[in-house]
Amino acid sequence: MSYTLQTQGADRLAALLGALPEETERAQRNALNAAATEFKRSFVDEISAGTGLKKKLVRQGIRVSRAKRATSEARIIPDSQGLPITEYTWRPEPAGHPTRARVLIRWFGGWKVAAGFINPESDRPIPLKTITSRGRSRRPMLAHGVSIAAAFKHVRDDDRKMEIYAARLAEIFEEKLEDQINQRA
Repeated sequence: MSYTLQTQGADRLAALLGALPEETERAQRNALNAAATEFKRSFVDEISAGTGLKKKLVRQGIRVSRAKRATSEARIIPDSQGLPITEYTWRPEPAGHPTRARVLIRWFGGWKVAAGFINPESDRPIPLKTITSRGRSRRPMLAHGVSIAAAFKHVRDDDRKMEIYAARLAEIFEEKLEDQINQRA
């Protein structure tokens, strides 16, 4: 899953302002790259606030593929690998047996059940899982929670925000195009 940024209608605006095609292309690339970086920063802030993850960890889990001369789009790509539950703000919830409890992680204004369990009567209760992705190991291992991609999808699926981002991308393009025209003089 990724979030792709593209500019449309830039040629008409450039023609109105008297920009050369090379200046328009350069302004498009610069605007896409600047917008991708700015949008990544806002996604990091929202994901961190909603899940309790450290900003540094979220920042490392979101990659930006920049627009180049050959590709006229920038992409924001979140990592789909689950993170250890200990990275989240988490708490146990009794599950009907004295030695088992569910693991709940903080999730955008509420709590979400994560894959794993806790032995609340243990000396050091930590979230564990017993089966790996291949189903081979039955030894308890540190449990993993939801991925950055799932949190990214939750944040991205707000239509109102997408309209704001589209308007901001247009503003950034206009600034970059103006910079390119001013460099000519």
